[in-house]
Amino acid sequence: MLRRLEAGVHAEGAVDVLVLRLIHIGAGALWVGAVFTVFLFVQPAALAIGPDATRFTYQLIHHRRLPAVILAAAVMTVLAGTWLLVISSNGLDPARLFDESRLGFTIGGIAAILTLGIGGLYVFPRTRIVERTIGVLLAEGRPPTPEEQQTLARVSGESRRAGWLVIAGLTIAVITMATARLWGLFL
Repeated sequence: MLRRLEAGVHAEGAVDVLVLRLIHIGAGALWVGAVFTVFLFVQPAALAIGPDATRFTYQLIHHRRLPAVILAAAVMTVLAGTWLLVISSNGLDPARLFDESRLGFTIGGIAAILTLGIGGLYVFPRTRIVERTIGVLLAEGRPPTPEEQQTLARVSGESRRAGWLVIAGLTIAVITMATARLWGLFL
């Protein structure tokens, strides 16, 4: 007989918990890794290269659909994590959500949900503006007009600033969840 994996989860729920954890951790690794790579390496390199990076940026955004992949990974991470929290807290029972054994997961989950909101509702729409603008420029084989340059500069700046909030939120989520099982030793 399988032993209990979490308080409230018995053998019949063990497979669900295992699958949810695999989805949560796998999609979360993709989400965090992609965000850190894009905001800390790809964006600064593209900015340093300047207009010559236009085709690369379009390939990444339009053809490889990187922003959509990151958003999908974020949604999968949050949904699987929320479901895990519901299971382990007996239906989001506040007494269990905020006890020392789950507090780190609860704080990490809140950070992840807020971060998903920033990324999905603020950063992602801006990548769509960049994609459309660059697509027109490449299709017409021309440099950007002053208005298009201004739009690209504004949207890129907004995305970079919001990117720091996303990085901070993901850092909080990862640290609190990675250490959550140890909180009982210190609280």
